[in-house]
Amino acid sequence: MDFFRRGDKRPSTFDHARILVPLLGDDEVDGPALKVAAMLLGGRDGVEASLLHVIEVPFDRTLDAEDEPAVARADSVLARAEALLSERGIPTRTSTVQARAAGPAIVDDANELGADLIVMGLLYKKRFGGQWDAGRTVPYVMRNSTAPVWCLRAETKELAHTP
Repeated sequence: MDFFRRGDKRPSTFDHARILVPLLGDDEVDGPALKVAAMLLGGRDGVEASLLHVIEVPFDRTLDAEDEPAVARADSVLARAEALLSERGIPTRTSTVQARAAGPAIVDDANELGADLIVMGLLYKKRFGGQWDAGRTVPYVMRNSTAPVWCLRAETKELAHTP
């Protein structure tokens, strides 16, 4: 147990210097994640936001096959996010990865980067039977990442009307 005198500065639990923000390409999902990353990194030296967009390649295509519309979309998504963070003076690193599934690609990128934190958005979606479903990617990242994971579910009006 640590004790501090009033004059001592307590170590911040939010001293994250490298934050990975996987981007889906939906402003309602990516926007809150980018704002949280900007809030945590803003006004600090020696920090970096790493922006990642994963292009999921179906099994009927080779993994290195280039999909020009998907690459153009990825470039657009990353450019918008990078502009938002650079307005706030936060240095960014962008990358696009082609993978069979986004979850392992995100965990691998976080490990290579040495990310202190992963901040990712989550769509609100329902599956058959009306149950909320987190999908495959977010649960995979939460189970397999060595870095802490903050998940921000996109806002929805649907829940406000549920009895």
